[in-house]
Amino acid sequence: MNRNELLNQISAFAFAEKEWNLYLDTHPNDKEALKKHKAMAEKAKELIKEYEEKFGPLTPMSAVCQESFDWISGPWPWDNCN
Repeated sequence: MNRNELLNQISAFAFAEKEWNLYLDTHPNDKEALKKHKAMAEKAKELIKEYEEKFGPLTPMSAVCQESFDWISGPWPWDNCN
């Protein structure tokens, strides 16, 4: 996957995780929804890990775990809108 495809996938799974979270606020005993929420969160986490391995930290919080704080050394997302 290229950078944009990976960012789109991260956005989609993070959005789905948040939506399941909202649903679970009103349906806390829905076990199937809880499974789906966990699956979306795990997939988002996997994709973020893949992104950060290929392209560097996605957020400043990710950069804190590195040896130096250079998370902005690469191009910003809007610099490569191709």
